[in-house]
Amino acid sequence: MKQKYYIAIFVAFLVDIILYSLFPIYNTATTSLGGLPFFYVYQIIMLAVTTVIYLIAAFIKG
Repeated sequence: MKQKYYIAIFVAFLVDIILYSLFPIYNTATTSLGGLPFFYVYQIIMLAVTTVIYLIAAFIKG
């Protein structure tokens, strides 16, 4: 059971690192979504994604 938790945490870190590493590829100064610059929208989306991933890991731990 503990091994599944550590694997889930590792996957969570890996997903976060990959998704945050992809952000510089989309480096444009004038893009916006909903009136906000894309950088802020991306940060808000990543906050939600990271929260869900870590909640899944917490439920695995029990």
